[in-house]
Amino acid sequence: MSLWTPDGEHVVPDNDEPTYSDVPPGSMEDLDPETAEQLQEELARSQAQLLAAPVEQVVSNHVMGLFELGALHLRVGNLDAARLPIDAMGVMVDNLGDRLAEAETLTAALTQLRMAYVELANSANDETDETDETDSDGDATDPSTEADTDEANADG
Repeated sequence: MSLWTPDGEHVVPDNDEPTYSDVPPGSMEDLDPETAEQLQEELARSQAQLLAAPVEQVVSNHVMGLFELGALHLRVGNLDAARLPIDAMGVMVDNLGDRLAEAETLTAALTQLRMAYVELANSANDETDETDETDSDGDATDPSTEADTDEANADG
């Protein structure tokens, strides 16, 4: 397994010890002492790895997670769901700037994501406008005919 960071992929060692996902839902009290101890040790190792990583890198990795979440929702055309991760990414990139690892890369990624959102929103609006320009029979309406009808109604 690997972890992507702006500096590249880092291999995360696999081990045969149980992981959090191997444990059935419930509280720690429901676990046998051996499993609870293994989980505590795994948590301590994870925390040590996190503390050893540069903070800028960890935060940037979370920003990229927001990018990926926004891009996934855009890919399926879910603009409403894409908006929150894009906005959250924008808040972080715009306000933290050079304090983030790979700030230029993150800024470029945010720009691409925002442009993709705008393009999809515009195409959705164009489709809506085209639908509005057809009457109930599916035929395109003639705006000049509608104006003549409106004038006749106003005179009559």
